Amino acid sequence: MAKPTRTARQLRQILIERIEALPGLAGLETDVHLGGVRWVDGGPGAPNWTVPALRSRDQHRADVARVIAQTQMEFDLEED
Repeated sequence: MAKPTRTARQLRQILIERIEALPGLAGLETDVHLGGVRWVDGGPGAPNWTVPALRSRDQHRADVARVIAQTQMEFDLEED
């Protein structure tokens, strides 16, 4: 079954809303805030979008990564 698609702008907004709903993250900048969503050729069954890593690895959070992964399972990026 195909996943619903969203534009990069819509996916970024969904991610920001979900991330900012996490305890202690309202108002903090993440890679989603800085870099948005980018197309990737993930192959069959893999996500077709990602969030580029722009901040240092020591600033990455597992809860934010989990939100991104869950959203990737829920939506595909609309093709241009």
